[in-house]
Amino acid sequence: MDRTRCEATPSTRDSYCRRIRDHPEVFRQDVRDIRRCQPSASRILDVGCGHGGFLDACRTEFEIVLGLDLRLSAVRACHERGVFAIRSDALRMPLRTSSIDVVRAEHVIEHLSDPLRLLNEAHRVLRAGGLFLAYVPSQYSTLYPAANFYDDYTHIRPLSRVGALSLLEDAGFEPLAISGYTLGRNAWERLAGRLLAFVIPHGWRIIGARRSNMRD
Repeated sequence: MDRTRCEATPSTRDSYCRRIRDHPEVFRQDVRDIRRCQPSASRILDVGCGHGGFLDACRTEFEIVLGLDLRLSAVRACHERGVFAIRSDALRMPLRTSSIDVVRAEHVIEHLSDPLRLLNEAHRVLRAGGLFLAYVPSQYSTLYPAANFYDDYTHIRPLSRVGALSLLEDAGFEPLAISGYTLGRNAWERLAGRLLAFVIPHGWRIIGARRSNMRD
């Protein structure tokens, strides 16, 4: 079987997930919060960058915008889009210590058997005070008919709000914000999602700042 050909052909799940997650308002919110929490940020790393939607939204906002993904098809899609990405394991980032201002990881944590390793590596490459911003499915994501947690067989575990908070703290981050969110494929689903996010959010959006008094 031609593995390269398989990687270049998006699966049904990948196409579906892009429709759910790649909303411009999500990218704009991330950029606003990065500017609010870290006004001087200029070097952004998007872990699990996919087809580069967030990178594209950032390239006029920040000096250095870099994507990282394990899939060759994703890296190629980023390059075709005009944004830079490299194929690499997020648990062994090919970056210097304290070289990045912001690490973003949208729907990556739930795929890892040991998510603390990812946050430890993010802690390493971030400078003191740098931001870690991530999206992760909540325990309620198993209840949703659209983008159900178990629709993706590579998912390992969702996180509760307490679990997300503990993960940040154990990796040496100061939690700045943890909020629920529920996305949708169309305007009606997104409207319902804004209401559901207060009660049974599909996922958590977490922001933490790298503490300077640990591991330095």
